[in-house]
Amino acid sequence: MDLVKLKYFYTTAKLGNMSQAANELLISQPALSKAITNLESELEMDLFFRNGKRISLNENGEFLLQRAERIFSEVSNLERSIEERRGERGGSLSIVTTLPYTFTNIIDLFLTDYPNVKCQQVPLSKENLQQFIEHGKYDVCITTDRIDHSNVEWLPLFDEEVFLTVPNSFEETTKGTIDLMELGDFPFIGLSSRFSFRQFTDQACKSIGYTPIYQVEVEEATTILQLVKNGRGAAFTPQTSVDLYENKLKHLKIMNRKFTRTIGLLRHRYSYPTKISTAFVAHCHRYFHDMKNR
Repeated sequence: MDLVKLKYFYTTAKLGNMSQAANELLISQPALSKAITNLESELEMDLFFRNGKRISLNENGEFLLQRAERIFSEVSNLERSIEERRGERGGSLSIVTTLPYTFTNIIDLFLTDYPNVKCQQVPLSKENLQQFIEHGKYDVCITTDRIDHSNVEWLPLFDEEVFLTVPNSFEETTKGTIDLMELGDFPFIGLSSRFSFRQFTDQACKSIGYTPIYQVEVEEATTILQLVKNGRGAAFTPQTSVDLYENKLKHLKIMNRKFTRTIGLLRHRYSYPTKISTAFVAHCHRYFHDMKNR
């Protein structure tokens, strides 16, 4: 089987559109169509349902796609291993995560030791997570959601407390602690309900019979603390995002229950472990070990 024709099939199957696949592959649509027809003749089976310009995989195509994904995952691993041999402390690192503060701090320190590494933050979407778990497309995943799957290894890194952050002008407490039930209808600033951190805090509040009233919901976490500084409300803040030197904010320990989540790292068991990804995993362990001992 010709690897080029398999790549043509793979790209077309992933995009589900012959024209888009041809553009991505930088060939003409008739040439792509002929290559796939030749592949089907070679395999003696159809791979797609065809309805005019629309195409979709049939059962044979689904079978081939699953195996093609494994092949091109191995090709990617091979390319990365060769790239790694070209130079020490170079290469690339892709990290699936939605923890902006944690990612920023960890990467900032990592680049001090590995200044030539190219880093990519990949959004923790359902599709990206599936690509990581099933095919090892990315190096590691940093998440607060433990995933049990035979393809990945879960490495717990840090049990993180969640605080209630209020403006410095907030005078209801001088003890550094807060009973959420005493907040009443005090306004909250937070992420929209589609984010896992918001879902975690909503569930934790529900367990004690408290419902925060969100006056402002945002899609970008970095705007939350700025609005709290300006006196617009309170916010739940994970420990890794707490700035102890910010004098316009108070971070209060929540008394009602243990607001804690676990940050962990997922590593693929069958992907090529580059020196850079191995060094990054060790760096994450040191980073959170130092945080525990502060």
